[in-house]
Amino acid sequence: MAIYDQHMHTYFSPDASEVFEEYLKQTSGPIVTTEHLDFNDPFSGKDTILDYEKYSKTIDELNAQYNNRIRKGIEIGYTKDSHQQIQDYLNEKDFDVQLLSVHQNGEYDFLQPIVKEKEVQDVMNEYFPLLLKAVENFPTANVLSHFDYGIRLFEVSVEELQEHQSILKKVLQTVIDKNMAFELNTRSMYQYGNVDLYEQMISWYLELGGNSFSLGSDAHSIAYYGFHFDDAITLLEKHGVSTVTVFEQQKPAELSLSQFKDAH
Repeated sequence: MAIYDQHMHTYFSPDASEVFEEYLKQTSGPIVTTEHLDFNDPFSGKDTILDYEKYSKTIDELNAQYNNRIRKGIEIGYTKDSHQQIQDYLNEKDFDVQLLSVHQNGEYDFLQPIVKEKEVQDVMNEYFPLLLKAVENFPTANVLSHFDYGIRLFEVSVEELQEHQSILKKVLQTVIDKNMAFELNTRSMYQYGNVDLYEQMISWYLELGGNSFSLGSDAHSIAYYGFHFDDAITLLEKHGVSTVTVFEQQKPAELSLSQFKDAH
């Protein structure tokens, strides 16, 4: 089994227009798309809900043509208020990968301009507790995505991140306790310039006994498929990590980084 980019979007997400076939051209292995689920989405002012029936039908039809290479995935945008809605939506639906994300606080998304009007420490003091509540309270997700989403609009130093070491270690410990994988979001790392923050998180995660890493580009088009994966692999190797985690029907499997290099 070849490894695959575990954070991608197609036209089934409102902020993307890419088609499955273009992703399939990028690899000989499997692909998974992780489409958005965000109730009360501040960007649209309405619920962003994946049309699961249409999504499944499309994948079934394509899998008949492409040797069953497409997996089902979802990116869950968590808020406390939407907890039950998310649970109700996921009931009796099958996904290979469930990403857990915090995009908003119930009033605005953390990538909206209003966030730039705030002090970065105030944003971190708000965002990281929301992240902790998400991993503590949501039972079925298997990957924690882009831990830094809430601070992407700021240039945050490692020293500033270290001021929040206590709560971030609680986040990572909960990831470990719930057998989730910690995502290296390569767009966060190499487009938003947060690779140093991720390296700090890797160090803390390993210190706590974590060993499950997922690689995701957060691609919304093939232009970002596998974005800087070679650099992310080199970073993992620097820290003595030899495997990454992939999911089939939410069951984890470990693949060596050398396997990934051969397949990528």
